Parts: sequence; structure tokens; C-alpha cells
Amino acid sequence: MIAIATASQKGGVGKTTLCVNLAYCLAKRGWSVLLVDTDPQGGVGLSLSRSSRSKQGYYDFLCETKTYAQTVLRTRLPGLSLLPAGQFDACSRRGWVAARVPGRLQDLLREAELDGVDCVIFDTAAGLNGMTETVLKASDYAILPQQAEPLAVRSVPHLLETLARYRAEGASVTVAGLLLTLVMEDAAVSRKVVDELRDMLPASLLFPEDIPRRPIFLDASAHGVPVALCTRVPPPEAALFERLAAEVEERTGLRLRQTLPTPHASLLD
Repeated sequence: MIAIATASQKGGVGKTTLCVNLAYCLAKRGWSVLLVDTDPQGGVGLSLSRSSRSKQGYYDFLCETKTYAQTVLRTRLPGLSLLPAGQFDACSRRGWVAARVPGRLQDLLREAELDGVDCVIFDTAAGLNGMTETVLKASDYAILPQQAEPLAVRSVPHLLETLARYRAEGASVTVAGLLLTLVMEDAAVSRKVVDELRDMLPASLLFPEDIPRRPIFLDASAHGVPVALCTRVPPPEAALFERLAAEVEERTGLRLRQTLPTPHASLLD
């Protein structure tokens, strides 16, 4: 099993959109995926179901008031499960012990592996401190969504330096790649940022696809579905996340775990 966390220094870069659509695409490709919402605001749950705000979840598990089985929600797509953020405020009022969080996070990963999960995807709050830092240090890989704006050119080196420091402190997290998001295709300043980052960083550090800023992503979030389910026929934007999922398989080694339990069968015979 592998654990992937998203990370960014600011909000509004499309982390939740990335997590929801990547988890959906990996599950469609046959993997057992657990999508975990570690953001106290509960963005993942609200993107998929308005009722998730009342559910128990990640923070209840950390506080040891609920078990893994009591908090994980199964979706209609076989292989895709959700661990919503849960009741952060209630856990805070109980005075939960921050020092116990890393251990409980490891408990969560062990439970997920026993449940047959192939890939855990963590959606995180903005910033590289507190819970997000703890989650990153417990993960195998980090995906870094970065909005295509001028600030990105200055902030990306600091982000990479912070992750390098985590590794120096003993964490095993590796950067799977930086994903340029909210690219305004008709805006010269946005395209300039994309070009500058691709010139500044090694090609292997960036995902080949950019995620554009388009209304379909807002529509999908409003309806509580991945982009592929936003219309009867998946829109072209859905293919972006399908290609991203294939790239993530390659970069994290998921593809190496593929096995065929039976010989390939013909469609007709």
C-alpha cells in the first residue's frame, strides 16, 4: 500500500478537486482507494455529499472515539472509500493530545492496509505546518498542486526545501510531482508562469499535464461528483485526470503491483 498526500502553501489551488478526481480515476482503473479528508473544513466530504458534515471521520478516529470501521464510508464505486474529516470541533473541545496524532495516523494506515486498500490519498489544509506536516511525514509521496500565478515562481523553491527538510528529519516522503493548476489559458501572465516553472524545474519534477481553470470543475463540485460524472458523456476535462492517474501509477510504483489473476480473455471467445 502507498500513501499520497497533497500539499500547498496556500488555499484555493485545487487540492480537493485533484484528490476527488484522482481517487475516482484510480478506483476506476481497478485500485482500492481510500480518500481521507484531513482538512478541518471538510472540503472533500462537502464536494461529494452535503450530509458528510454530520458524519464521524478522521478526527474522531484520531481522538480514539471511533474505529476505522465506524468512520470509513463506502461509495457506489467499488474500490473507492471515503474517510470524511469528522467532528473536528468536538475533538478539539475534548482536548485531544497532539503528541498521539502520529501514532494514530500509523494506526489508520495499518487498518487501511488490512482492509485491502492499495492507495490512501490525503487531502490536506493549506500550509505546511500542524496536521499537514504530520500527514506529509507519514506519507510515501506528495503531489504539489500549484496555481499558475506569479507567486508560484517564488514559493515553489521554499516548498521543495521544506519537504527536503522533512526527509532530513527522517520522513520518507518523496515528491511525486508538481501539478500546475487553475491555468488561465487565455491569460498571458498565467501562461508565462507555466513556461517559467517548466524552464526552472527538471522536467521529471512536473506532471506533463496542466489543469486549466474551467467552469466544468465548479459544476462538478456543485453537484458533488467527479468531473467524469458531471455529464452523461464524460467531458473532455475528465481525460486530464485519467492521464494524471496513469502518470501517478508510474511515479509511485503502483503499476508494478498490477497482476492478472487469470489469463486475458478474448472479448468474443
